[in-house]
Amino acid sequence: MARLDKAGQQNDWQITALTTATSIVVALNQADYDGLLWDVAASNLDTTLATVMLIRETFAHPIIAITTAPSEREQRKLYRAKADAVIDRTIAMSVFSALFDQRTWAYQNAPAPVTTPAPATPPATTYQLGAITVDPTNYTVTKNGQALNLTKKEFQLLVYLLEHQNQVLSREQLLNGVWGYDLLGTSRIVDIHISHLRDKLEDDPKQPQWLKTVRGFGYQLEN
Repeated sequence: MARLDKAGQQNDWQITALTTATSIVVALNQADYDGLLWDVAASNLDTTLATVMLIRETFAHPIIAITTAPSEREQRKLYRAKADAVIDRTIAMSVFSALFDQRTWAYQNAPAPVTTPAPATPPATTYQLGAITVDPTNYTVTKNGQALNLTKKEFQLLVYLLEHQNQVLSREQLLNGVWGYDLLGTSRIVDIHISHLRDKLEDDPKQPQWLKTVRGFGYQLEN
């Protein structure tokens, strides 16, 4: 940390040190940051991967993971979680500064996405959960007529659960069905998104009416 503080002074960086995954997510939602340096040793790998995947949904800035002698397994999982770089903590600060500058430049100069007309598709079903209406065609969710602010992945997870309502789905099924790839057993991201969905959908998230936990297996959307 002392080396990073020194580099921060040399590069005129304002560095905020946070100690928990939750505090990082909250901080990124409350203020603008130019990048995230994640110390893998500060939490277990599953928490790291789940949080990085969650942050990546809305954080269009460099995410750099730092660890000691990163193994092939660590690097593979971190890159699949969409980290920009995985570096050894012995890296020279001059090299780290150059890396951070390069990644920042890449984000700032990324070309605008090319939009193409969406292919014609048959109208999707509108789902109803009590006072909750989910419209997959228009990407909207309302409760008592008020729009709910879901992230892209929260919306995709909700629609996937609705498409399989009343079925018990394992965390691995949800991970593969919504995120589209397997992080070799990393299912913490599913638990985080289910928790966030309950906070937004349920009248009492601690006693959910719709999103039920099936202990020892996964989740079920009851309707």
